[in-house]
Amino acid sequence: MSSEAVRTNCLDASALVKYYINEPGSDERAAFLRDQANWYTTPFCVYEGLNVLKRKKLRREISAEEYYRAGLAMSADYAVRTRGMNDINFFDPLVFAEAETLCRKHSLDFSDAFQVLSVKRGYYAIFVGDSQTVLVTADRALSKAAEAEGLKVKLLLGGSTDRPNQFC
Repeated sequence: MSSEAVRTNCLDASALVKYYINEPGSDERAAFLRDQANWYTTPFCVYEGLNVLKRKKLRREISAEEYYRAGLAMSADYAVRTRGMNDINFFDPLVFAEAETLCRKHSLDFSDAFQVLSVKRGYYAIFVGDSQTVLVTADRALSKAAEAEGLKVKLLLGGSTDRPNQFC
C-alpha cells in the first residue's frame, strides 16, 4: 500500500479570484483547486479578491451576475474553510513588524507579506516534508519572495507564454 501526502494550499488573492471567475486559462486553475482537499486564504486576500471582482465588474470584464455569484461563493468558501481556525494575529505589533521586514526585504505589499507569514507561522505551518503547506499564487513576485523564505509554491498561470504549472 502506498501513501500520499495530504497538503494544505494557501491561496493568495490572485489565485482566489481566478478560481471564481471564468477567463482564459481558468479551467486548468479551477481543476487544480477542485482536486485539492484542503485550501484556505487569509481575510486580507478575501477583501483584496472582492476588490478585484469589483474592479472587473466596473471595467465590464465580468457581468454583474458573475460579480455577485463570485463574491458570494468566495465569502461562503472562506467562512467554511476557516471555521475554527486560529491563525496568527496580523495586528500583533511583533507580527506586523515581521511583515514590514518581509515587505522591505522582498518589495512586497503588506497583504503579500501576511500571506507568507500565514504559511510560515500560521495554523497549517506545523506540516513538514511532502505535507508542507503550499502557497498558491498567480503572482510571480510573491512566488519568488515565498521561495526565498523557504516556502513551497504553486505558481498558477495561464497562456502559452507562461511556464507550466509546477511546484517551484
